[in-house]
Amino acid sequence: MFDLEVHQLRFRAEVTAPLRLPAARGAALRGALFAALRAQFCLAGGGPDCGRPPAAASCPVCFLLAPVDEGNRRGQDVPRPYVLRVALDGPPAYARGETFEFGFSTFGHVLGVFPYALLGVQEMGQRGLGAGRAGGFQLAEVWAEQPLAGRQERIYRGGRGGDPHVGTPALPVGGADVAAEAALLGARGADRRLRLTLPAPLRLVEGRHLVKPETFQPRVLLARLLDRLDALGARYGGGPTGAGVAALLAHAATMRVIESRLTWRELFRASGRHGALLPMGGLVGDVVLEGDLAPLLPWLVWGSLVHVGKDAAMGNGELRLSVP
Repeated sequence: MFDLEVHQLRFRAEVTAPLRLPAARGAALRGALFAALRAQFCLAGGGPDCGRPPAAASCPVCFLLAPVDEGNRRGQDVPRPYVLRVALDGPPAYARGETFEFGFSTFGHVLGVFPYALLGVQEMGQRGLGAGRAGGFQLAEVWAEQPLAGRQERIYRGGRGGDPHVGTPALPVGGADVAAEAALLGARGADRRLRLTLPAPLRLVEGRHLVKPETFQPRVLLARLLDRLDALGARYGGGPTGAGVAALLAHAATMRVIESRLTWRELFRASGRHGALLPMGGLVGDVVLEGDLAPLLPWLVWGSLVHVGKDAAMGNGELRLSVP
């Protein structure tokens, strides 16, 4: 059984200076967090050696935000061990005193750097976020959540009267939980008909071409998901999926799209390294699949936890599963 421990966290903050977020909210959040962590904790000083040996072996910032593996067959950049979630349909601006929330999921043994992520979020609130880094916030609470079981536990409370103690997230999602969720979905009829909802842009490439609403295929989605899970499992978990990829993809090709409300959402993020706006748009909406979905359900449940496609670490490629 493929196994990768996932810890899903929810950060809740109180806005202390008016905050305005760009359309690419996950990218803005990641950039601000990266800057805060690099400034305070990076052993490589945030320079060109960030993420590379020998600094990466002992630097939590390099490991968390800028992992590089020069021997990696997929290229030097490897999948980030986290996913940020910020609702794209949330308000673009927050006034002083309002609540701002975002999700942060870590994979495998990366949980050990959680204290640095917490400190980085606190520093980010003081350094500034959003347009012109003018927005500010104070971290109020952090919750550990087990989304498949519907459980949650507060592990940090800040502000006045807050508990300075930081608890260890103890609601992991693992292979057994994913198998149980897939079985539950199947018992509800998702093994024959399943709705996939894409709340954030899903950016897939097939044959060097972007997958658009009219060219969406379940096989392509599954191929990219299995590739991502292999990479995450090999680096942060117990190993690759061990799945019979060819057989699974052939089976996925038999699935029928019987309803589609997919559209293309254009989205760009600012890149300081490239000095330009980079595209990160993709598919949003929902599709209903029909066929023998039972062999695919466990992998799609994993997809709902780790995201899939380009810019997944910044919140793209989120999947939600339901029975139509």
